[in-house]
Amino acid sequence: MKKIIYLVLAVVLISCTSNEKKIKALEGYWNIDEVILPNGSEREFPFSNHMDHFKIDGFKGVKNRVSPTYDGSFVSYGNPIYFQWEEKDGDLSLTFQEGDGAYTQTVEKATKEILVLLHENGTRYTYKSYTPNEE
Repeated sequence: MKKIIYLVLAVVLISCTSNEKKIKALEGYWNIDEVILPNGSEREFPFSNHMDHFKIDGFKGVKNRVSPTYDGSFVSYGNPIYFQWEEKDGDLSLTFQEGDGAYTQTVEKATKEILVLLHENGTRYTYKSYTPNEE
């Protein structure tokens, strides 16, 4: 019985640690790289001057659409999209509130380089971390 309890605790701790790393990695600037629709069709984005910026504060956050400027700053466009994050069944879920509607995305992967979000409608978004050109 003790072994089962230790196993369950280990799984919970690993899951929590993994999700904490994901939420920390989520914060920053992300260029969309690929979108896979629920029907399996793909849409690639070879170059985009627009990106999503995620900012986390506790269990809440905001996503803004931004574009870099020549001086290294960013210009925000559109309305910010606020969200809350939580752990559901070991997964990291982001619930966005946009206008009168809400939707959920699951963070499948979040590292310093890659972000993969699965929308509740089955669309999978793959992002690459934004790195400014050093010219």
